[in-house]
Amino acid sequence: MRVSTIDRYLPEAGTVVEWPAGTAVADPPAVPAPPSFNQRFHLATADRRDGPSTWLAVAVDLPGPLDPGALRAALTSWLRRHETLRSGFRRRGDRLERFVVPAAEVTVGESGGREFDDPVTLREHLRARLDAVCRPLGWPSYLLATIVRPGLSTLFCGFDHRDVDGYSLAVAAHELPEIYAAVRAGVPVRLPPAASFLEFCAREQAAVDLPAGAVRRWRDFLAAGGGTTPRFPLDLGARPGRALPQATGMSRLLDGAGAEAFAAACRAADGSSVTGVLAAAGLAARRLGGGPVLRLLTPLHTRTAPRWRHTVGWLTTVAPLTVDARAGRFADAVAAAGAEFRAAREHVDVPVARVLDALGDAFRRDGDDVFMLSYVDYQRLPGAEWHGPRRAWHISNVTATDDAQFWVSRTHDGLFLRSRYPATPEAERSVGAFVGALGETLAEVAHGVAAR
Repeated sequence: MRVSTIDRYLPEAGTVVEWPAGTAVADPPAVPAPPSFNQRFHLATADRRDGPSTWLAVAVDLPGPLDPGALRAALTSWLRRHETLRSGFRRRGDRLERFVVPAAEVTVGESGGREFDDPVTLREHLRARLDAVCRPLGWPSYLLATIVRPGLSTLFCGFDHRDVDGYSLAVAAHELPEIYAAVRAGVPVRLPPAASFLEFCAREQAAVDLPAGAVRRWRDFLAAGGGTTPRFPLDLGARPGRALPQATGMSRLLDGAGAEAFAAACRAADGSSVTGVLAAAGLAARRLGGGPVLRLLTPLHTRTAPRWRHTVGWLTTVAPLTVDARAGRFADAVAAAGAEFRAAREHVDVPVARVLDALGDAFRRDGDDVFMLSYVDYQRLPGAEWHGPRRAWHISNVTATDDAQFWVSRTHDGLFLRSRYPATPEAERSVGAFVGALGETLAEVAHGVAAR
């Protein structure tokens, strides 16, 4: 799966047809399932209509001439399968209320097609529609569309972040073509059970245990940074809390063979690819004068039970990590990163919001964004074997930021990096140097020439 941003996405020209979800139910019933902690934070700014929205999109190819009836049936089946896609939020006085459209009442329509001869104009049309449709309140909060061509069409679906995470996009890229193919062939749809994200939200809210170790870990991490989360250690030319237009970087860090060699080197050092990447990031920052210890946040999925593997929803958290690279050797850095990563996984089910509430004045939020590095091995996600043949894309919006974030993705074709940072000359230099040093470090490890 290719991980990109909307400004880097150039689909082939075609006719855009939308497939809007709808229902005849005028006032869908309220349900007691609360918003998740992630959703609660996201919904805090739900009434803002200025600027681009926070959405995630997936694109995947459908072979042959498009069968509109089969696609409508497939989309309907998929929306009924995943409860969060039938769920919305509305205001009741001064509070937010969740409602759910009953599965049998969900319908999918078809809009008139609009033809585009130019990929850029087509992309900007999709971008405008995503910004308009993918909003936190109401229902539906997503765009279902196709780019129709004679021999190969592209299914393009975008969702407000309240309903999906990156993992969910892989689920969509797998399930939607499978359902569509089954409907066209007139055979039963065979997919594993998918637990409801609303059930996950209820369980998260009902949990009463707040482990002392989780609170202590965050307290120590924040104290080391003066009570707030760390920032990217090199100059970005941006001030905390003053978001600037976003710049995006895309690069391949290692090809397929190099990624395999890197993974083998990590295993030989009693590490893994994810802890190896974290170690390499620490060494790269050290090489550029960012200090001997790299402090950052890393997203982790919270699908800790098999029942959540095929759930569509926002099942992630963030964990504090400190990578000690002062020795300047990969073996030491990967050992330090491994210990940190294992400690972080111990508390993956503890919502960060509850921890920060417990910390009270020991935490203050200075910036709009955080310095973070994400690692996802798409080879391990549902339907990974089809990501290449179906040309699957994970697409994010371009917004504004006051810090740097990095997404490392492992696919069958290698190790890739997407970076997001303020569009300033200082950030271009600093992030460019960091990405270059990270790539060099990874290559040195893969080729056996890294300092041991």
